[in-house]
Amino acid sequence: MYQTKKIHYKAVFKQDDEHQTIEYKAKGVCHYDDQTTIQFQTPEGAIQIAYDRQEIHLQHGSSLLRFHKEHELWNQYQLPYGEVALKTKLIKFEANEHNMKMKYELHDHHGLLSTVYIMLSMMPYQFEEEL
Repeated sequence: MYQTKKIHYKAVFKQDDEHQTIEYKAKGVCHYDDQTTIQFQTPEGAIQIAYDRQEIHLQHGSSLLRFHKEHELWNQYQLPYGEVALKTKLIKFEANEHNMKMKYELHDHHGLLSTVYIMLSMMPYQFEEEL
């Protein structure tokens, strides 16, 4: 089942004592089935979050991070200047039809790079809002 939603996406990146926040409000599409998919457009490119009982995929443009609910995963993460090997460690994941919360760590071969918090709220979208 596909649904159009008003999406409020907020991500907080914590690296040592520094914090960076990215926030988007956009119209998006949610698809609920064996796998849930949430998609919306940002000025920097499309964001797609897909998850099922075991895995979560977080894609922004051509960059993809994969997570597993029970163990860490190595990823080849695409950056503008090339690929970098990053290990993802999922700390927390909660999701329902209206909200998604996710906390994870990114590691390289030397250790922890950053901790990321993602909060997503999805509200029903009314077509009349565009008129």
